[in-house]
Amino acid sequence: MKGSSMGWFIFLVLVVGAVAAYKYRVPLIAKLTGQPQHRIQRAIERRKENKRR
Repeated sequence: MKGSSMGWFIFLVLVVGAVAAYKYRVPLIAKLTGQPQHRIQRAIERRKENKRR
Protein backbone atom coordinates (compact mmCIF):
# COMPACT_ATOMS: atom_id res chain seq x y z
CA MET A 1 0.00 0.00 0.00
CA LYS A 2 2.76 2.46 0.87
CA GLY A 3 4.40 2.26 -2.55
CA SER A 4 1.11 2.87 -4.29
CA SER A 5 0.33 6.01 -2.31
CA MET A 6 3.86 7.31 -2.90
CA GLY A 7 3.41 6.75 -6.63
CA TRP A 8 0.19 8.74 -6.62
CA PHE A 9 1.87 11.54 -4.68
CA ILE A 10 4.71 11.74 -7.22
CA PHE A 11 2.18 11.71 -10.07
CA LEU A 12 0.21 14.53 -8.41
CA VAL A 13 3.38 16.62 -7.93
CA LEU A 14 4.28 16.14 -11.61
CA VAL A 15 0.81 17.16 -12.78
CA VAL A 16 0.74 20.25 -10.55
CA GLY A 17 4.25 21.17 -11.78
CA ALA A 18 3.22 20.79 -15.41
CA VAL A 19 0.13 22.97 -14.92
CA ALA A 20 2.20 25.64 -13.13
CA ALA A 21 4.85 25.57 -15.87
CA TYR A 22 2.15 26.01 -18.52
CA LYS A 23 0.47 28.84 -16.63
CA TYR A 24 3.77 30.69 -16.09
CA ARG A 25 5.34 29.72 -19.42
CA VAL A 26 6.01 33.28 -20.60
CA PRO A 27 8.12 34.34 -17.58
CA LEU A 28 9.88 30.95 -17.53
CA ILE A 29 10.77 31.06 -21.24
CA ALA A 30 11.85 34.69 -20.92
CA LYS A 31 14.14 33.89 -18.01
CA LEU A 32 15.63 30.83 -19.71
CA THR A 33 16.28 32.57 -23.03
CA GLY A 34 17.12 36.03 -21.72
CA GLN A 35 14.46 37.61 -23.93
CA PRO A 36 11.94 40.22 -22.74
CA GLN A 37 8.54 38.84 -21.72
CA HIS A 38 6.61 40.96 -24.22
CA ARG A 39 8.63 39.44 -27.08
CA ILE A 40 7.83 35.89 -25.93
CA GLN A 41 4.14 36.77 -25.49
CA ARG A 42 4.00 38.28 -28.98
CA ALA A 43 5.57 35.15 -30.49
CA ILE A 44 3.05 32.90 -28.72
CA GLU A 45 0.13 35.04 -29.91
CA ARG A 46 1.50 35.03 -33.46
CA ARG A 47 1.65 31.21 -33.42
CA LYS A 48 -1.96 31.04 -32.19
CA GLU A 49 -3.09 33.33 -35.03
CA ASN A 50 -1.27 31.23 -37.61
CA LYS A 51 -2.94 28.05 -36.33
CA ARG A 52 -6.41 29.59 -36.68
CA ARG A 53 -5.92 30.28 -40.38
